[in-house]
Amino acid sequence: MREKISFLFILLAMSFCARSPSAVEKIMEGGTEVVINPYDLDRKEPLFSLEEEFVIDLEEERLALLGLTDIWGFDVDSEGSIYLFKPPWSKGDRIIKFSQNGVFLFSFAPPGQGPGEIQRPSYQKMDSRDLLPVPDLGQSKIVIFDKGGKAVEEIRVEEFPGSMGSSVFQLENGHYLTRRTWVDPSSGTLYLALCLCGPDFKEIKELDRFEIVQPIQADKVRFPMHVSVCCSSYDRVFVGDEDNGYEIQVYDLDGNIIRKIRKKYASIKVDDTYKKEIEDKLKDSPDELKNKMYFPDYYPPFSYLFADDKNNLYVKTFEKGDSLKDRRFDVFNSEGIFQGTVNLEAHVDDPFFTLGAPFDSWVMAKKENRLYCLREKDSGFKEFVVYRLD
Repeated sequence: MREKISFLFILLAMSFCARSPSAVEKIMEGGTEVVINPYDLDRKEPLFSLEEEFVIDLEEERLALLGLTDIWGFDVDSEGSIYLFKPPWSKGDRIIKFSQNGVFLFSFAPPGQGPGEIQRPSYQKMDSRDLLPVPDLGQSKIVIFDKGGKAVEEIRVEEFPGSMGSSVFQLENGHYLTRRTWVDPSSGTLYLALCLCGPDFKEIKELDRFEIVQPIQADKVRFPMHVSVCCSSYDRVFVGDEDNGYEIQVYDLDGNIIRKIRKKYASIKVDDTYKKEIEDKLKDSPDELKNKMYFPDYYPPFSYLFADDKNNLYVKTFEKGDSLKDRRFDVFNSEGIFQGTVNLEAHVDDPFFTLGAPFDSWVMAKKENRLYCLREKDSGFKEFVVYRLD
């Protein structure tokens, strides 16, 4: 089973009043608004509390019989029905649908080369019409499924941008976010670029780029690997790269920057527990790789982010919460103003950079006062959890 994959938090509808703490500063840089937030707020009440409703446990035999032994991502439609995405290399149908109460309904998106069949999926989230577009990087097409699991349209693409590790994500205006590899012809350096493309997959704008460390050629390999994260809402794209410190850049769907969100943060030391976890994962790797491994003194400012349909933004930091598995999430409203923090246990830690992982790192969703997330059990199996929010 694939360990420690990325996830998507899909909070679909939580709104916070637009507080403007006196400590928040707004400035202009090159014509762009920058919101500078404090490390913390003087508030005692929690943003929300969680009550667990039910769990879909992948360790159960009934799910194994469905071929569901790992979850690559998930989404929730307007009625609260749940769609769990299997890893791209899985056998059988790639997507399994459950009711809003966790009852298995049916599976769809079979592997193959025919109409409505998928070879190498790059998973998406549901659009505003409850349609699920699934790019097939293996066949250069996009298959659009309705919530009944029927393939209602196929879009042929001459060539998806990039090659190794490419992923494609459709936005509400018909544009696409893509992750693509790119080689500098002068230096031979391999990069992973985040690009906004039009319906024809012609590049409109590059939003981010970082160098991919190739373990064989590199002198050193850092853990955790470089943090470059992004997510989208119905009308915005959020991008964070550790090279910019604690800064989240907010774009509209045409690639125009709206603002930059910055925040003071605590520098968290890389701990021995994390080092041992990585060393254990690499114990069977060649000595050549293990000898190149090193750890920085401090973690990056954040490791993950997701947005809801009200454009509230949730940024996962490396700060620990109340329990061993809890992590602190900083919460910002639609204007980029820091609202407070919540401690959440969610399976979003990926110590390895994984090419081809789900574009948005699906982990969480909120809809009608419910929060959905993935957790990892001590046994290594994942479980899909539904919480009620109060």
